[in-house]
Amino acid sequence: MAFADPDFPAFKSGLAKLTAPSVLGFYTHFEVTEVFGYRDGEPPLNVFSIVVAEERIAGTDGKAEFLGDRIRLKSLKGWTFGIRRSVKLLAEIEQAFDLYHATGEWKPSGDRLMVGELVPVPTQFVPPDSTTIVPWNRVLKNNFWSGSYVIECADIKKTSLQPLLDDPRRLQELSTEIQKQVPIRLASLSDRLGNVVVQLPVTVIVCQFVRNRITGDSIVILQWHPQAKARALRGSCEMQFDNMISGYVSADIQAPQTTMPMTDGDGMQRGIVWDDQHQLILAATGNTGFIETIGLNLRASDPEPRTFILRDDQGQEVPVRIGLAMASKSLVSAPKVDRGTGWARRRIYRDEAARLAAARSFVQYKPKAGQQSAEHTKALADIRHLLNAHGEDGAWLWDPYLSAQDILKTLFYCSHTNADLRALTASQEIPATNPASAGSNWFGMGPCEWVRRNLGGHAPPPRVPFAETQRKVIEDAKSNLRGLRLEYRMKIGPAGWAFHDRFLIFPKKDGGALAWSLGTSVNSLGKQHHILQQVDDGQLVMEAFSELWDALDGAEHLVWKTP
Repeated sequence: MAFADPDFPAFKSGLAKLTAPSVLGFYTHFEVTEVFGYRDGEPPLNVFSIVVAEERIAGTDGKAEFLGDRIRLKSLKGWTFGIRRSVKLLAEIEQAFDLYHATGEWKPSGDRLMVGELVPVPTQFVPPDSTTIVPWNRVLKNNFWSGSYVIECADIKKTSLQPLLDDPRRLQELSTEIQKQVPIRLASLSDRLGNVVVQLPVTVIVCQFVRNRITGDSIVILQWHPQAKARALRGSCEMQFDNMISGYVSADIQAPQTTMPMTDGDGMQRGIVWDDQHQLILAATGNTGFIETIGLNLRASDPEPRTFILRDDQGQEVPVRIGLAMASKSLVSAPKVDRGTGWARRRIYRDEAARLAAARSFVQYKPKAGQQSAEHTKALADIRHLLNAHGEDGAWLWDPYLSAQDILKTLFYCSHTNADLRALTASQEIPATNPASAGSNWFGMGPCEWVRRNLGGHAPPPRVPFAETQRKVIEDAKSNLRGLRLEYRMKIGPAGWAFHDRFLIFPKKDGGALAWSLGTSVNSLGKQHHILQQVDDGQLVMEAFSELWDALDGAEHLVWKTP
């Protein structure tokens, strides 16, 4: 399907403006890198294409070449993938877009590649990474200097690529294989699957922003391309702290260096170079921090070690010597007036802690004596809040001591109809049900002695299978199961592996996931000190859960399922 008519003229004129000589650079060619997939019996399908404007000598364009061998994924059968690279003249890429607009065929490297419904996205400027990481730079080529313009054509439906989005492990495996040939990390930018990206690096200038650590002034270091004629540029810098602008300056700038006086405020610096003639950004930075203090750690060895004796498993004495060292720390920094910002930073810390607690990103439970039940109720309320805030696509509960009663108290409270709910237990008994915790001294006596003392010499009754007891608990709840799509599995036998951590995971249909570490089992939430906190990379936790879940797919692992 081709561009809608109103979109294409604007797309084409924007591309022509930015590729004109000396505007952003002196481009002569485009390097085309295509990641594509094959399904059995179907034409190759675009997975991700990036077209990078470059300055090359004449005659460097040529036939497309394949990078590496055909890629096959263990997690996705019936598909293979490949990577192809070619170099084309500017006019050839313009013709490729004209052909797509007229016929819906996309073949920049000469061979047709199936694409979805492409829609032009407003032009974006992507700065290089600084203190903050720019996600675009995970797929752009060498965006290290002044930055790049990106003209993107987005596959808005991604229908053909849905198998990669349904299971993030597939995309992660594909991304890993791609990176063996080209530095494109698709798994971390899954929303760009199926898209065609045109990258226009700014090479007409090379620019760097620095800061005078003494005065706080911003300094712009700039160098023009040898073929470029210098033109008037304007630079601006701002300091951001506590969601406010703590410093700002704007001035005309010239090569090789321009100092822009600015107050020595706290915060992160962001700079832009503006070309007034062409109404374009020629350089920009993300929020950037500068080193103002250097810590020096010195360790002096103690000539005398610590010695002691341990006994091994056989009772033999084993002498141990531990070398000691004394550490000293010192800080070196430029002279700076104390303006009391430490108070602001402490208040920001308190505000952030309160925000994390309100979002349940970090909640600490410290029950006092006699209040364990109330704190348990509060912790369950927090879990239910998370289920209803993030569980629209699904919620997976992972706990070695998870029971049907715990599931009734948590996943059954999810208000999202037909969400993908999963529960995974190690079918372990809750420690509180062990004989030792029931008031009898199990330790120090054999099982026969325990039976004699506690059961009058009678053997305990046969143990009811775990799965059967769990199903009865759910059945006794007499639920109508309306809108509930839940599967409950257990780790039993040799399949899979033992696990200890407890997580609540929220998979997302568009890729990625959120995950919270519970800090304790559901049955003991709030009853003892623990921390409920969001983990940094929920997708990695989700992938670990999925791998174990798939390993436990036998009938013996199923406890209960609906529908």
